[in-house]
Amino acid sequence: MRLFRLEVKRMIKLRRTLVLLAAALLMSVVMAYLPISFESINCPGEHGEVIELDGLPAIRFKKDYYEKTAGNVTPQKLAEALRAYQSCVKEYGTPDDVPLDIYIEKIMAVRPMLKGLTEAFADPKTGIGADLMDIDPDEVEQHFYEKCASHLDDIMNLEQSEYPTAGVFAADKYADVARPFYLYPGMSRDAFDYTTLYILVLSILCVAIAAPIFANEYQTGSDNILRCTKYGRVKLAVMRILAAYAIFTVIFLVGMSVHLAVLDFAFGTDCLKTSFQMLFSVINLPDMNLGQLQIVLVFAGLLSVYATISFTLFLSARCKDSVTVLLIAVIELFLPIFVYRAIGGASWLGAVMPSSGIGMQNNFLYQLYNFNFLHMGGTSFWTPYVIVISAVIELPVFLFLAVSTYCRHFL
Repeated sequence: MRLFRLEVKRMIKLRRTLVLLAAALLMSVVMAYLPISFESINCPGEHGEVIELDGLPAIRFKKDYYEKTAGNVTPQKLAEALRAYQSCVKEYGTPDDVPLDIYIEKIMAVRPMLKGLTEAFADPKTGIGADLMDIDPDEVEQHFYEKCASHLDDIMNLEQSEYPTAGVFAADKYADVARPFYLYPGMSRDAFDYTTLYILVLSILCVAIAAPIFANEYQTGSDNILRCTKYGRVKLAVMRILAAYAIFTVIFLVGMSVHLAVLDFAFGTDCLKTSFQMLFSVINLPDMNLGQLQIVLVFAGLLSVYATISFTLFLSARCKDSVTVLLIAVIELFLPIFVYRAIGGASWLGAVMPSSGIGMQNNFLYQLYNFNFLHMGGTSFWTPYVIVISAVIELPVFLFLAVSTYCRHFL
């Protein structure tokens, strides 16, 4: 334990660690502020003019305005909202012709609920969304959630027609989703995009801290002396790894806590009750609300960061200089992003790497949102499961390789 404390103290005292820790805390606030600043809405002023609200004033206006429509998304409530929308549009001709004050009074409040109808009643052959004016409110009232399940089957037949096991998995998974959905408009998709982007930033900072942990001692020659001490091999390697992970865990959890606290304070906690399906797509598979989604993203992100760091520590124990370690680790960190863009979708290579859950369109959130499956023989695997299982396997494997490589270094 004393060796562990000394290693933690040594790492924290390094200027590089302090600078990166400060950067992590600063970026947690910056990444939370950006989606808040992007919020915007037009509303009528006291004298009939149009006023544009941005940032926190826009969020406060939306919270007060949507409060009366928040709650369970029942088929009856959807049908009533659709009738009000169709009646208003018929009166003025097209949605674009509706005056702003009428639009705000009769349409804008129900618009978040209606966006799911175009999906549920999409063309089963093409998947193209239906026009709200063409949807029968009576059918919505009687069969909305059945249409959602039917649309999911249609999408799976269009995208995974060669792999029936993927369709069976999706149907079983979707059957477990709680209904009716819950909607409390507030937090935008941008907020979750910036949360995943912040996880990428934290990953870069942690990799920069982990890269020189072993390799720096090789460069300075101090490792030759440390190996001659009583605990200069296995115990020293294990304590260094544990100390590093303790620091990384604190950095990650503190940074994410600050980031999410700023977002939840600005948007409010009520919107966290919103069903995953009402923010993204009504046929999404995860059975969770936005609050649970935040927790899942934190732990999935932490697991991916752990796996990436374990790979970096292995490189640090293997290579003779920290620059080489940092270069290879950064390439590995960004490689799943490039693979996903190059292939145009999910692949085994992009899903099984330590950093597969971190990135842009390949990140864990987008895998929860999309219908990406990987196939082996006649079996289909949902990519979020592949990412998590791969990280769980790679974490101890690369840590074992890091310790064994360090102990055999120069032998």
